[in-house]
Amino acid sequence: MRGMTMSTFGLRPRPGSARSAMAAWVTILAGCAWMLTGGFGWMESDADEASVPAAPTMVSPQADAAIQMVVAMKSWAGAEAMGAGLSSLDPLRAQGTLERLSFAIAARWMGDDAAASDMMHALEAELPQDALVQQVKACLAQAATMGSPDSGASSSMPEGRDAAHALPEGVTRDTLAPLGASASLLESMATDDAALGAQVAERATRIAISVVGFFGIAFVALAVGVVTLVILSVKASSGAPMSRLAPTLLGHQAIHIELFAAWVVYEVVLGVVASRADLGGLGTIGVITFQALGLLALAWPIMRGMPWNELRRELGLTMGAGLVREAAWGVLAWCMAVPMVLVGLVLSLLLGWLFGGSLSDASHPLQEGLRSSSAGGIVIWYLVAAVVAPVLEEILFRGGLYRGLRGATGYSLWESMVVSALLSSLVFAAIHPQGILFVPILGALAMSFCLVRELRGSLVAPMVGHALNNGLFVTLNLMLLK
Repeated sequence: MRGMTMSTFGLRPRPGSARSAMAAWVTILAGCAWMLTGGFGWMESDADEASVPAAPTMVSPQADAAIQMVVAMKSWAGAEAMGAGLSSLDPLRAQGTLERLSFAIAARWMGDDAAASDMMHALEAELPQDALVQQVKACLAQAATMGSPDSGASSSMPEGRDAAHALPEGVTRDTLAPLGASASLLESMATDDAALGAQVAERATRIAISVVGFFGIAFVALAVGVVTLVILSVKASSGAPMSRLAPTLLGHQAIHIELFAAWVVYEVVLGVVASRADLGGLGTIGVITFQALGLLALAWPIMRGMPWNELRRELGLTMGAGLVREAAWGVLAWCMAVPMVLVGLVLSLLLGWLFGGSLSDASHPLQEGLRSSSAGGIVIWYLVAAVVAPVLEEILFRGGLYRGLRGATGYSLWESMVVSALLSSLVFAAIHPQGILFVPILGALAMSFCLVRELRGSLVAPMVGHALNNGLFVTLNLMLLK
């Protein structure tokens, strides 16, 4: 066997070398640091630095969703849920004005007058001239007297509106709109409007049923995922072949790392352009198009001399054992992700306890986009989350980065899999916008996609699992925010 080369077996040598891999890694690390820090602060203009950030015009999507969940809990479980529900809103106490007002409203709605009063006194002392604070105070005061013998009608009530159902003078639905879901709670309390109260309760019931259904699906997925992981572990310990990726690993092949580095460069350039030009004016479709053009990174290996058919096979752009079978493995991939994500959740909570912060503080652009979108906009968000992102990210992360790491790590099969999955998943989690506390959760999700990429070879399964996860995430947020 001495002297045999890849050409002996009819295989072409891949482009790339240890030197080019090192250059690609420097590019990746520098590019990721650039994206995480906003260009090390350079992308913020002097005018932006000198200006005072504008006050939020709407309560945060996270707070809005939390309020909806509390309402749903009380509607579903009754008084037994009140203590747990209100305690789940504690993070709102340390957030912005709109979030703290929402907490006060929810506390009053759940019957904790002391918590509501304490929060309102703190806000009044801090913001004595704030119009919305005064309006919420007036509504809460009217809610406290609603139904009492001396709760007479205001002389400035709009004509044609029942006196018992009027908001305090100077307060309208439009002025309360920045409070989101809390506005309906406040209005129903301040006006004793039975119809509005019924609408709030009906929506809460729908949310409760939907959330219970979601967690029911998650529970079934957890059971299936644990069983699948146990079966795979038993098979692996018996020495059964577990990798369909290994046959394409022919030593150190830096070209896959170079591909990922090319995408990182594209993202950095796109970020710089976006900071200097108003790409938002192109609309959502335009922004999606620019993100999808990141797939132009696939041209880099071809320019370096790698035939497309060979690149496609090594990236996993094949149907594997058939579309239906690979898609079924994609469902299993998401099921296996559920127990992994639970482990990630524990680690995230531990990080929050050690370094401060809360998972409830995290946000995602999708949440704000869903809340403000029309029906057409919602369809676009589904397209972005469940089609564009899974295809793009799986090609780049599991097809390029993970594949390149597997070819470059000269360990045993399992050692190489674990190291490659950990490194690629860390990069995957770090560049997402949810923040440092979500890194263990997102990293655990990415680990499951790496596992099924190894097991199947094809990217169909991780793409389907990724799409299923994102689609469920969009659906859950849609239920809570619309």
